[in-house]
Amino acid sequence: MTSLTIGRRQWLGGAAAVIGASLLVRRAAADPALPAFVPVGGHMKSLKFRMQDVETGKTITEAAFRGHPTILYFGFTRCPDTCPLTMQNAAHLVSLLGNDGQRLRIAFVTVDLDYDTPARLKQFMAQFGPPPVFTGLRGTPSELKTAAARFGVFYHAPSGADSPDPVSGIGHSDATYLFAPDGHAVAVLPALPTGTPHLPQVAALVRKTLSGAA
Repeated sequence: MTSLTIGRRQWLGGAAAVIGASLLVRRAAADPALPAFVPVGGHMKSLKFRMQDVETGKTITEAAFRGHPTILYFGFTRCPDTCPLTMQNAAHLVSLLGNDGQRLRIAFVTVDLDYDTPARLKQFMAQFGPPPVFTGLRGTPSELKTAAARFGVFYHAPSGADSPDPVSGIGHSDATYLFAPDGHAVAVLPALPTGTPHLPQVAALVRKTLSGAA
């Protein structure tokens, strides 16, 4: 497995620990007891970024998602397991939400700038759903670093002709975040990148954000 996730004890340590514990990791797939979500309201920064939307080729900011609940995930297209699983679970969540699913936004930020060209990222996202619900984001090295630091995301993606294969050479924390339509942080979704994503509970939380109750 190429991605990294936070263990249950860190989740129970409080919202501040959730963010700070991104480097203290273990495999989520081995822990079916991970909760559907951990509230972080008031303890995590709001949605903010500047990157290229690979569907349009235009540079966008968080303003493009204003008015929509947004799930944010950092990963890479040649990931063999967690990244496609997370997007697959997100696609099932959209379906489960029915009409409300079309109001959700799933933003996938690539950490593999050397390999993930806009065309490759666009093709990857198309497997799970069409825009504007599914959006692939690709930043400059500086834009990626800034966004990752804002949300406590660890990533390591060697570049160059001699860089190792993705299985051994690329890693990232697979924290998955939910933001409200106004951009404020609502929750971390620790189970979404796993085989037990607890989609009914996540769907209920998304609907709460749409009603303004979360």
